[in-house]
Amino acid sequence: MEEILKTPMRTQDVFLELPARLFYLPAIGHFAKAIFSKHPYLSRCRDHWLYSLELLLYEACSNVIKHAYKDQEVGKLRIRLWFEPTSVVIEVIDFGRGFDPSSIPEPDLKDPPEGGMGLYLIKKLSDRFSYFYSHEEEGNVLHAEVVIPDRECMGG
Repeated sequence: MEEILKTPMRTQDVFLELPARLFYLPAIGHFAKAIFSKHPYLSRCRDHWLYSLELLLYEACSNVIKHAYKDQEVGKLRIRLWFEPTSVVIEVIDFGRGFDPSSIPEPDLKDPPEGGMGLYLIKKLSDRFSYFYSHEEEGNVLHAEVVIPDRECMGG
């Protein structure tokens, strides 16, 4: 059983809610690039490491858009971000049907599929990952925490 991570006690630094539609996915990508590259805690980080945060958020939102509301009206998704001096916490919340992440097999990396790599990437890019139903949110929460590495962020 996966550890359920706790949302930080303080209010999120960023809260964004939007319709879960493919139309918004490029905007989410641009938003991620802008917020991660400009945040004071991350301003000294290398581009390839910042890209991993962007990819994590993008893939989490993409999965919600493509899978959470299948056979339903378009739903919504929420993005919450917390910036700490030593980590970034990303939460993507949806109100569609949930799933069991352990039921999704890891892809064959020797013969990678064209699609279906999202959850694998999210887990690999996270230092701590969980997915759970939140009664408080009344929705599904993908929670990922990424430690800010000194080696990629030149000491801070």
